[in-house]
Amino acid sequence: MIVSNSVQANAARVVMLPPARNQAAKGINICGYLRDESGWGAAVRGYVRALQARSIPITLLDLSDLSTNRSNDGTFNQFDTEHPFDLNLVCVDASQHFGMLARVGMNFFEARYNIGAWAWELPRFPGSWFNRFAYYDEIWVTTSFVANALAPVAPVPVVRIPPVLTPTGIGIRARGRAQLDVCDDEFVFLFIFDFHSHMQRKNPLAAIDAFRRTFTPSDSVRLVLKCVNADADPDGFALLQARARAHRISIYEGYWSAQAMRDLMAACDAYVSLHRSEGTGLTITDALAQGKPVIATGWSGNMDFMNVANSFPVRYELMPIQQTVGPYHAGEMWAEPAIEHAAEQMRYVVENPIEARGRGQAAQRDIELNYSEEKIAALIQMRLDAIAVRRNLDSFRVRTRRAYLEYQNLIGEIRRVVRDHIPPRATVIVVSKGDEELCKLGACIGWHFPQTRNGTYAGYHPADSNAAIAELEALRARGGEFFLFPNTAFWWLEYYVAFAEYLETHHTRMWADESCIIYRLT
Repeated sequence: MIVSNSVQANAARVVMLPPARNQAAKGINICGYLRDESGWGAAVRGYVRALQARSIPITLLDLSDLSTNRSNDGTFNQFDTEHPFDLNLVCVDASQHFGMLARVGMNFFEARYNIGAWAWELPRFPGSWFNRFAYYDEIWVTTSFVANALAPVAPVPVVRIPPVLTPTGIGIRARGRAQLDVCDDEFVFLFIFDFHSHMQRKNPLAAIDAFRRTFTPSDSVRLVLKCVNADADPDGFALLQARARAHRISIYEGYWSAQAMRDLMAACDAYVSLHRSEGTGLTITDALAQGKPVIATGWSGNMDFMNVANSFPVRYELMPIQQTVGPYHAGEMWAEPAIEHAAEQMRYVVENPIEARGRGQAAQRDIELNYSEEKIAALIQMRLDAIAVRRNLDSFRVRTRRAYLEYQNLIGEIRRVVRDHIPPRATVIVVSKGDEELCKLGACIGWHFPQTRNGTYAGYHPADSNAAIAELEALRARGGEFFLFPNTAFWWLEYYVAFAEYLETHHTRMWADESCIIYRLT
């Protein structure tokens, strides 16, 4: 008996498929520090680049004037006054949530699915910021380090969505070296930081100490420190200058153009960051993306992107913060990098340039492979599809549970068909996906397909049609007499096209209805 062409439609009643793309977000309203010359500003712009790469409609609301940094980035210079989409991506520090709320108003959040994109730099999320969760349906974070801080306390989902890390432009090494006034044969270490991110956390003094420990003024090696907003910590800046005096250490303060910063990164031979903690470490990832050997504290967010094969992690010891610094309270934990080990790594990079370049090139490949616009866009699209389900979670649960009950009825119907149409004690090979109940066929013997040598389910689908054919024929040779597709496996006949053709030409389809298809293995 062969029935209608509605086989696949009936299978869909039992197998719950992901939502169709047209059920996902029609567009996203993005607000954040879109012109801000900071790491978080760069991360937000990366999200926009990823969404544009996926052709997802967006509106942009710039809140850069909430930031204390200079906001002259010109990547986006047109912003929207209307924000019609029912999904918001709010890329604003949790500490500034209420300042942002006063600016955009509660109406911006009402009747929308709200995603907060947050950064944080310590293992424990501040309890005083817990009330911010009330405004969001989920939180996106850039690294697993931040996710580990938020997930235990967040009443909403916390999802790791890394930023786009591939560079938007290329620096010119010769121009950068001329800007630094360094000789062609001088080896240059670079560290970039912002005093608004707090000197104690960024820890440039450790980079100076490691450099001084291993190099003398007579060595053709230079450490370049590039910083901004020194007026936020004049005492710290003065200490930095004093510690660098009489050594080949150059300090440049103030904002440079985006191209000048790219030239600066191109000019260096290695990047060093002996930070005490990073949520992401975007200057580190900039260096990795440009193939620079990176020496950095082997702890916190940067370790999502660094490993011993593509960089030079520095040993550390977790220590309590001795004195409150900005939002980082005394008693919380961060890392104290081992200065001696950092000095050894710096010396090693200078003396082993081939290996150093090899690790830098490995890092560049890793960034291109895993953090391009296309990769992050695909990750965002998967999350938007999940959000489409989440926004209709009650109906999804009802449909899924109903499908389970239908599946139980399906097993009963398959047993009836087998009882009525297959001789007792015959061996039936079943596309089972490991369900033992599907292989309980009354008087007949049920075998899993595919299976291991001892007859248990193999745990995976065949790689291709040839593998499926070989597996089936091996089981037929061992005594398999019939081959059964429950309707949950009807998709095999469309996916394994050559396998389906083989079944039709080499064996006999002896039964087909909405519950199952059975072949006699002739």
